[in-house]
Amino acid sequence: MQKEMKYWYLKNFDLFSDLNKEQINDLSEIARFVRMKKGQSIYFANEQARRLYFLINGKVKISEIDGFGNELIKSIVLGGELFGEVPSYNFKQTQEFAEILSSEVIICSFHLEEFETIMQKHPVLALAFARKMTEKLQGLETRYTNLVFKDVKARLKSFLFEWANKEGKPEEEGLVIKNYLTHSEIANIISSSRQTVTTLINELKEEGVIKYSRRVITIPNLQAFAA
Repeated sequence: MQKEMKYWYLKNFDLFSDLNKEQINDLSEIARFVRMKKGQSIYFANEQARRLYFLINGKVKISEIDGFGNELIKSIVLGGELFGEVPSYNFKQTQEFAEILSSEVIICSFHLEEFETIMQKHPVLALAFARKMTEKLQGLETRYTNLVFKDVKARLKSFLFEWANKEGKPEEEGLVIKNYLTHSEIANIISSSRQTVTTLINELKEEGVIKYSRRVITIPNLQAFAA
């Protein structure tokens, strides 16, 4: 990829938007950009070196396979977000993998050690990265709290509420989400079964809380939904 294109992608990424030209150029020197198609996967366990990934556009699903061969979906990553390894002195090989959900995505990645060196050189980047990681940890804390204290229906409503806040587009009938997840995938995210999710979605439809189809999900009143 041309240097000018690398610079443009990095400068327009939220985490790097406050960096100056010199700082962006330093990142460009160590950045690796790839285009990937829907269905392709990145298997972190196969990597020889730890890498940190920044999703330039599109959607990626982060999953892990448990001891019974079941897929556990840990998160859905949107354009402008990061995934992969984080700085740690207690590194353990992960069994996670990232699967592309969009028709095509652009991903920027860095060797973790090189990225840490750049952060040491540019404290403004280290501060922005720390803020981003705090947001991710808060999201994980919310998810685990939901698993412990909420029943399945409440977890489903909480997930749909968060999904609508992130990706919902306001239209006359309410917030509309492009539906790209199957019932099985939603079940994996909220730690339930496909059958239960199907039953609960039908209940929410009957209650008038949502309008659901394979193509879109509409939430007429988000605040009432959250309650």
